[in-house]
This record gives sequence, structure tokens and C-alpha cells, in this order.
Amino acid sequence: MLERVLELLEKGRSIDEIARELDVPRDEVVGAMEVLADLGYLELVEAGDSCAACPLKSVCPGSCFRFRGKVYQISGFRLDRKNGASKP
Repeated sequence: MLERVLELLEKGRSIDEIARELDVPRDEVVGAMEVLADLGYLELVEAGDSCAACPLKSVCPGSCFRFRGKVYQISGFRLDRKNGASKP
């Protein structure tokens, strides 16, 4: 399931879309993302207090909105089945 979640994230799918496609609860997808982050496949993005550093700045309605969730990005880490772990 972890590989499939990562695949769908790479295609730009949202958590809700992944949950529907895999027919699992949303919380299970969030848990899978946390495991992928622990394994190095996803990186937690620190938003900070500045709107300029926020990964949601392009869709944010203004400075009064403060996102309190977690934002992940796909890391460069890949597991090559033949040669072990690698970075591109």
C-alpha cells in the first residue's frame, strides 16, 4: 500500500482522492504518509510564520489564514530493488 500511496502522490492526487481510489479511510492514507516520511520518501515542509515561506501561498486567501496541518513533499530518495537505496 505504501508504494501505491507514493505513486498516487507523485501523480498529484489529494489525500481524499487516494483514500477513495484505494478504498481505505482517509486516516489510513495520512498514516501511510507519515510512515513514508519516516522512511525518507516524503519530507515534511516547515511553513514557518511568514506567508512568503508558506507552501500554500498561491491558494491562501490572505494573511489571516494560518494553516495548522502538515505539508509533505516527495523527496529524492528512491529504493532501487536491484541496487538498494539511492538518491537521483
